[in-house]
Amino acid sequence: MTHMYHEVKDGNVLTVNHVKDVLRSKYPHADVQSILDAHSEYDEGRKAGATFYKKTGLGPLPQALFNGVPFNREEMDAAELETVILQRIIDATGFFQRAVFMGLLNDHINVMDFLMDQHNVVSRINPTILGAERRYIHFRSTSVPFDVEDFSTFSFLDSQDKSAVISDNMKYLTKKDEDALYAVTIWIIADFDKPSGRRLLSNALKHLKTSSHTRVGILNNPSLQIKEDNTAIARGILTAFLTQSNSNLKSFLSKLSKEETAKSLTAGTKIAKFLIPGMDDDTFEKKYNTLGLDLIKTHQMFCQEVLKLLPGQMAVMSNGRVLGPLDENEFYAEDFNLLEKITYSTSAEKIKAIVKEMGNSNLVYVPRQSLALLSRRKDTSAKFCITFMLG
Repeated sequence: MTHMYHEVKDGNVLTVNHVKDVLRSKYPHADVQSILDAHSEYDEGRKAGATFYKKTGLGPLPQALFNGVPFNREEMDAAELETVILQRIIDATGFFQRAVFMGLLNDHINVMDFLMDQHNVVSRINPTILGAERRYIHFRSTSVPFDVEDFSTFSFLDSQDKSAVISDNMKYLTKKDEDALYAVTIWIIADFDKPSGRRLLSNALKHLKTSSHTRVGILNNPSLQIKEDNTAIARGILTAFLTQSNSNLKSFLSKLSKEETAKSLTAGTKIAKFLIPGMDDDTFEKKYNTLGLDLIKTHQMFCQEVLKLLPGQMAVMSNGRVLGPLDENEFYAEDFNLLEKITYSTSAEKIKAIVKEMGNSNLVYVPRQSLALLSRRKDTSAKFCITFMLG
């Protein structure tokens, strides 16, 4: 590498030609094309490295990692790097010594596997998820029942009652059809009639295929004034949630999240053309044709007045914690996986265990501060219904 940079004159940039010149001079018998060609085995490694870097979410290059832990910008200073690495080695040595002393690590355990099994190891770095700042929405239920499609009444409610109405009426998508105790509740908020919103939905669906802890609900936050001709996909999604079984719902939402579906609907194709085998077609079409716009207006008002989002802005909520507004390409399937892991390990796992011990798998909402009370409670004969809107 030093030889390559010596070929570059002051003020110029290292190019492929510089690399080729050095290779030819240092290794005259080497086939340069077989090394640098787009289809060489070396290029496959380059592509794999680029893919790995993208999936990690590490941020701007250059980056340096020690046992998977990234250095911050101050630690990347060339003058301090040697000292920083030495300190990291000393810290790591103490960690491994304690593990050996406690019997957690021995000669029969692969050290890399041991490291990868630690609770603080994640597959992706996302400052929005891992950051210390936390903002939560209160979901204490209102004593008065309201219809989420009654926009005129909804508009007069205060923020807490708006939150309660939305949460009480939310429909969910899960990995399997059977009833289960899902410790992580994720809401995705977006304009689903825009490409960015459909990508967010698609990424959530990809995550759901491998998740056993999460259920997903959706909220529409339209970018434009709400009309029937600019909410076709949003109304289709809501109608499917209201009328279809879980397995059919997943397949239909996957179809609606595709760009070719959106283009076809914009061109005038009826949404009935996209219904999949097994769906209750008549029920879907009747609901779709009579749904109206009030439900979307209710969602929009909640997003803007309670979540403080601008029209069209995207966000994700995990057990009541609001993450957003998000950039168009900020949240991938790997981010949903990270969010589930953080949410589940920090509180939801404990509450799920308590609910299982109580022998009740039905769900309602409980304030975050109730975690301490529940964890101290010894009367397991009492019956509780809990939905995990906790951070």
